[in-house]
This record gives sequence, structure tokens and C-alpha cells, in this order.
Amino acid sequence: MESTLLILLFLMSTVTASAVAVVGWRRRGAAPAVGALAAVAAAIAAWAAVDAFLIAAGVPEGSRPALLAKLLPVCAVTAGFFCLSQAVLDRTWRLSRRTARWLAVEPALIVAAVASDPWHHRFFPPADPAGPQAGAGPLFWAHTAYSYTLLAVGLAALLRAWLRGPRSQRELYGLILLGTVPPLLISVLSTVGFTRPHLTPLGFCVTVIVGYRALVHRSLPELVPVERAHLFDMISDMVLAIDCSGRILDLNPAAERMLRTLAPDLPARSAGLPITGILGELPLDDGVETDTAVTDAHGHPVELNVRVSALRNDRGEHVGWALVTRDVTTLNAQRRELQESNAQLREQVRTIEALRADLAEQAVRDTLTGLHNRRFLMESLGREVKLAAAEGTPLSVALLDIDHFKQINDRYGHSAGDQVLMRFAKLLSGRVRQNDVLARYGGEEFVVVLPGATGEQALARVDEMRRWVTAGRVPAGGHTLSVTFSAGVAALAAGQNPGELLHAADEALYEAKRSGRNRVELAPEPDPSAAAA
Repeated sequence: MESTLLILLFLMSTVTASAVAVVGWRRRGAAPAVGALAAVAAAIAAWAAVDAFLIAAGVPEGSRPALLAKLLPVCAVTAGFFCLSQAVLDRTWRLSRRTARWLAVEPALIVAAVASDPWHHRFFPPADPAGPQAGAGPLFWAHTAYSYTLLAVGLAALLRAWLRGPRSQRELYGLILLGTVPPLLISVLSTVGFTRPHLTPLGFCVTVIVGYRALVHRSLPELVPVERAHLFDMISDMVLAIDCSGRILDLNPAAERMLRTLAPDLPARSAGLPITGILGELPLDDGVETDTAVTDAHGHPVELNVRVSALRNDRGEHVGWALVTRDVTTLNAQRRELQESNAQLREQVRTIEALRADLAEQAVRDTLTGLHNRRFLMESLGREVKLAAAEGTPLSVALLDIDHFKQINDRYGHSAGDQVLMRFAKLLSGRVRQNDVLARYGGEEFVVVLPGATGEQALARVDEMRRWVTAGRVPAGGHTLSVTFSAGVAALAAGQNPGELLHAADEALYEAKRSGRNRVELAPEPDPSAAAA
């Protein structure tokens, strides 16, 4: 009855461990630890199956055939657990060929020792090899010590990680450790002869069930971190830890390479060197980010961005600084090139805008005199008429015509006439106010728009211009000429448009010419009754 119960227990362990092995092997891509768990489960399934067969066949527990049958599964379990512990602690861990060869050495030697034991009796004592084993030889205890040592190495690493590792991972480490308690306890009791037969596979079955629960059901890729040392080494930024005096405590490979680029003569060991001797003075304060420039061994400038964080121990005491440094030489060079390109682009835009403004100005300027042309005059006069009507302010217009200009052209030539027009425009420009509009209306006619001036005020100002021009002399065609002009002034009346205002000034100009020229006439106010009619 006892044998039947043991056979059932071992067969159940075989089925359970086999199921874990199959599921784990299918999901081995999730992380190395899942594959290692599958290997351990397969070895435990084989161990339990062998025990079930040996009990059913009536093979004594300590006989040479029984030991030989279980030896390889037992060795595979201990080696597999060692690999499992390494994979749980380091997500990047992989079973290398070198490690696999070292792990295979002891099982191979033990198999050879057991097979050759009839000649040396170092594994079994010299007793009846077919009967129950009364004791064990030195090689048996050496194998036992090796197996427990391999298990202890893995357990010690897990225990250290459980005590000091990241809090988010401690539950995982604790579950794996808890799962090893049953097989270890049973193994120790069986080894010292407290229990017969050897029930260790049943305990290891608990281990793989707990491991499966912890790893597969708890999403191993999220629970098992990349080892911090590997993460520290893989960071492309330069990371340095310095003490409060500014001496290097530790640094990653990227920082080591940069320091040796800046100072190739550094000693082989960088720890203990003052950082100021390499990077210069740095503002060491928590949260500070600064840029510094140094020179490498070839005299080339190197620009660095440095971020400073305070390092504190478990008691919160300040023990040093962490420097995260990045080489920004290329980035800054690109930024400067971009700034220069933007500056050039802005300058080009300003040039284009200036050219556009110049072209726009040329479009409203008279090419000969430089005064505004008729197009600009009509636009400006339209605005001024609307503004004066809206605000109720006075507005006057004067239409000027150079006296006897046709005779100047006929007698002295058109070149002399052009000189007279340019000189006349210059004389008028010197007498108008800032808000006045002076334009060449066409031929020898000019218009002055006088915002804010009544008819009488405009008459006085234009007459003052007339006297100023008459008093001057105009060089033209090798001669010095006296130039006069006649002008008509009209004040804006209610309801008048720009065309009507200019027409009134033109009528006044005609009256000035008819009255003898070289004079200014003011147009009469329009008759309201006539306008209504």
C-alpha cells in the first residue's frame, strides 16, 4: 500500500513537472528565466519518473542501479537551479558554452566514478553492490557537497537580491526562495537517512509550481529587471560618481572613454582622481545643469552638458555627487550653423522687404522730379477727403502751374525744361509741411494737399511759396532763369468729392492765369442752391 501511494505521488510529480516544462519551453522567449525553469521542470519530471519506476520494479533505494538511474536527473536539477537563479537576477543572462561545459564536468566525472566503482570503491563502500547500501564513499559525499554548493550559490544570490534589491522585485525573489524550502528540507533529511525513500523530487515539484506561478503568471518581462551594472555600462551618456571633495568614485565606460580622450596620460585606474583636473571647475549643487568647454589632447574644443544630482546614503546624509555628462559639441555646432542660417535668412528677408518697399515707393514716384505721382495723389486725396468729412476738419488743395513753361522748352530746349521742373520741385519741397502732400500732377502742373488748412490759410501759404520761388533763380541750359507760377486754391466744401475739389482748384488756377499770371487765386465757395439743383 505504501509503495502504491509513493508511485502515485511520483507519477503526479512527473505529470505536474512535465506540464510546467512544456508550458515554460513554449514561453521561453519571454525571458531566459522561463527557459531555465522549463529545464529544471524537465529534470524533476525525469527524476520523479525514475523514482516511480524504481519503486514499482522493487529496486533498492541505495543500490548502484538506482543511483546510476537518478544521477543525471539529479545533476541536471542542481545545474538547472543555478541557471534559474542567474536568469532571475539578470534579465540579460544567457547560458554560455563555457558555463555549460563547466556545469557538465562534475556530472561526467561522477558518472564515470559510479561506473568504475567496482574497481576503486570510492563511491560505494566495499559491500554487496546488489544489496541495500549501508553507507557512502568519499566521492558520494564530494558529489553531495558540490550539489549543495551549487544550490547554495544560487540561493545566496537570490537572498542578497531579496534583502538589498529593488523593492518591486523582492516579492519575486521571496517566492523563488520560498519554493526551494521543501526540496532542501527533504533532501537534507533524506541524505542523513531520516526518510526512505528519497522524496526530494516531490519537494522540487513544489519549487517548479511556485516558480511557474511567480514567473509566467506574474509576467516575467515586467518583474525581472535588467541588472543595474549592465544598465550603467550600456548608457551612452557619461555617468560619474564623485565624493564630496570632487574625487572620482565610479564611472561608466562612456565616461572612461571621454576622460581618456581629454587626458590620454591618465593612470590606468581613474578612481580617486580629482574631476576638476579634467573637466575644470563645476558648480556642484543638486539639480544644477550647466555647459562647460574643455580641450582634448589634440587641441580640439569639446563642449559638455553636465547635470548634477546629490548622492545620499540610507540615512539621508550627503555623500557625493552624480554627474551625467553629454558631449554636445556636434549638437552645438549644428545649432550655431542653424542660427547663422536663420540670421542670413532674416537679413535676406529684410533685403527683400526693403526692395519691395523701394519698388512700391518707385511705383508712386515721379521719375523726373522724385515727387509723388498722380496715382499717389489721388489715393492720398481720397483718404484726406474722407478723414476731413468724418472729423469736420478743414482741407484745402492748391493746383500750381509754371508760367510760360512752353516758351522755356521752345527757347532753351526740353533738357532745360526738365532742369526747371526738377529745380521747381526742390524749391516746393523745402516749403511744404510734414503732413502736406506734394505731387506732380502732370506736365508743368503740381498739386499741394494741405490738411487742416482753411481756404484763406492755404492761400497765404501758397502765396508765400510763390514769392519764395520768384525770388530764386533757376539754372537751365547754361542760363539762369527767373521762374514764376500761378496757382488756384480750393477749400473742401460739404459733399464735395476729390474730383470736384480739384476741379474747383483748376477753375481758380484759370482765373489766376487770366488775371495776369504769377498770382494765387482762391476758388469761391460753391453755391448751396446750385449744388442742390
